[in-house]
Amino acid sequence: MAMPPKEFRDHFLESLLDLLWRQWSALGVSGYGKAQNSVVIDPEALLIFSCSICRYDQRLFDAMLDWLDKNERFINIQRLRTMISKEKFAAADILAAVAACMADKNPTPKWRRLADAVERAADKNSGSLFFLKNGDPMPVLGKEDAVFRQYGYLRSPVENRNRAIAFPPYSPETLLLQMRALFGIGAKSETLLYLLLNEKGAIQDIASNTYYSWRSIQDALFEMGHSGLLYFPESKRGRFYRLDGKPWLDILLREHQKKIRWICWPPLFRAFELIWEKFNNPEFLESSPLAQTAELGELMRTDIADRMERAGLGSLITNYGADAEEAYLESFQTNIDNSLREVS
Repeated sequence: MAMPPKEFRDHFLESLLDLLWRQWSALGVSGYGKAQNSVVIDPEALLIFSCSICRYDQRLFDAMLDWLDKNERFINIQRLRTMISKEKFAAADILAAVAACMADKNPTPKWRRLADAVERAADKNSGSLFFLKNGDPMPVLGKEDAVFRQYGYLRSPVENRNRAIAFPPYSPETLLLQMRALFGIGAKSETLLYLLLNEKGAIQDIASNTYYSWRSIQDALFEMGHSGLLYFPESKRGRFYRLDGKPWLDILLREHQKKIRWICWPPLFRAFELIWEKFNNPEFLESSPLAQTAELGELMRTDIADRMERAGLGSLITNYGADAEEAYLESFQTNIDNSLREVS
């Protein structure tokens, strides 16, 4: 039986926060259980999605800032901006405020460029950064953070608690960060990881999954080809590149036995964000079951199903809205719950 939409809203929010806590904990944030599945975490996708959902958990939001202060050198700003542009994530302005906080602490220009990419809001438009779980704005008692206020958000001053650690090695969840530590922050690290986990890939497949340009992936593969370890046919038409992942993964993970899964996180997180926006809309919650069914069916057809497919979870979306009202609400909720369990 389907949950009432208001009940599903609360359940979905708790599930998203649980997923985010597990991922950040796997990257080095303290205080929560780690992910159960051997799924590689995408730090850029995690960061931009957290800027939306962690508004409902200030402790996690500030733990994220703590982690960034320790590990910011491994974040790829250009890739992050590409994700925001392609997937239309909602929290670009909040991310800009986060970048401004980082720019105040770091001499490198990358965070300042990201902070300046969003026009700052006037103080008169400021609203609360954080919300209570029921959706009410969290009041700010006492002094306000000057940086976030410049971007239109009110919160107490950010404090660095120094509780985060450098990301842990020998972990499936941190494989991308390990690659960046070894080979640098650029297309080569993502290309190598994609081939290690997927056995083969065409240039366009790798580019679509990693959020780099076709040319960047082509150049990375060309350079890697000189190593003698990359295998590909002479014909350029339909060319697939292959790399034997086992010796690499044995070194990086110390003979980890579980199969490590590749998830394309940006479209999945954006799909979750769109679903959250729908269930967090008071007008949707107060509309009739027939109207809710129509809206969810349209959302699934136009925005969710394709993103789930690109993420690698298309098989879990089993119903587009052919059922009657109550049956479809239940199918929709079941599909989303199954998707969350698959990646948690």
